[in-house]
Amino acid sequence: MFLHKLFSALLIPVGVFGNPVSIEQRSPGNVAQAGSPVVIDTNGIYIRASPLNTGGLIAGYTAHENGQSILRLAESTNGGSSWSFVGEVYRANSTAYDVDNAMPLQLPSGRIVYAYRNHDRTGNTYTYYRITLSYSDDGGKTFLYASTVEQQAATPNTPNGLWEPFLRVARDGSLQCYYSAENNGADQDGYMKRSTDGGLTWSNWIKVSGDNITSRDGMIGVANLDNSGNLIAVFENTESGPFSIDYVLSHDDGNSWGQRARLYTAKNGKNAGAPQVVNVGGTLVTSFMTNEDVAGGGGNGIDGAQMKVVTSTNGGSTWGPTTITGAAGSHWPGLYTLDQTHFLALYTKDGLGAVSQDYQLVN
Repeated sequence: MFLHKLFSALLIPVGVFGNPVSIEQRSPGNVAQAGSPVVIDTNGIYIRASPLNTGGLIAGYTAHENGQSILRLAESTNGGSSWSFVGEVYRANSTAYDVDNAMPLQLPSGRIVYAYRNHDRTGNTYTYYRITLSYSDDGGKTFLYASTVEQQAATPNTPNGLWEPFLRVARDGSLQCYYSAENNGADQDGYMKRSTDGGLTWSNWIKVSGDNITSRDGMIGVANLDNSGNLIAVFENTESGPFSIDYVLSHDDGNSWGQRARLYTAKNGKNAGAPQVVNVGGTLVTSFMTNEDVAGGGGNGIDGAQMKVVTSTNGGSTWGPTTITGAAGSHWPGLYTLDQTHFLALYTKDGLGAVSQDYQLVN
């Protein structure tokens, strides 16, 4: 449970699941806890969720077990109150392959597609990079190879990897795959490819972020600003040193991007990264992990720190306040919109595994 300083000591029932939550008198865009963490998989990490045509939701993630990396699919029929295992997408020996960054999506046809990074390596040395797409026509129980969205051989001594696919269906019915690609150790850009045949073949890429700037732009997440083709894409970057969160906008459903701006800068020179964004009833919610209030955290100082969210009620022009949605020891957060006022925080928590947790927007 997370503690909230109360200005009004009211305990009222809220949410689609009838969970009680203490709230304070706050302006629109504030966030309150509406449920406890629900375990998806005790060995899961990097969770991404999307809706089913039947009204439920699916979550993709990687489980690391017995020296293998295993891509799995889970399903919830009650808005994340409980989860059940559906099927396995792919597994590989972790010493020879780097398999992660799961992203599932059900197409209008009912087919489930599942994107992921799928790299060859020898020990810690990469030899080949891929973004792979698999598909299922039996509700996610079994998967087959569909296509390779992007691929390239590793360049010795110069990082040139492919990372973090994000899938969405555009207004014209095409499938979009966003991903990050390294130019070198200090520079990485964001890209998008489009498929008009359900992910079997892909267009040439378009640049989403990174032109004319040296920065490690990565971890792209995309959300609708409205129903007219206006989008926001959020991503981590290093343009000012430590990791921070930027965004760009599209006014043609992802075909072109611009208007780059800062979304969040961590305090005290610390890091904020691994963002995602969703639209919750017209309020934008952006998540990230940050060590700004946590000593240590390992790695670059954000993996294993806190998951936080900020909100915008004016289309991304301004953001705030900041709410902790995953205590210290939280990894690689994601988001999923439940309804007009509720969303799931998705993260891996030390001692629990992959979890989902219900939060509510409150006035």
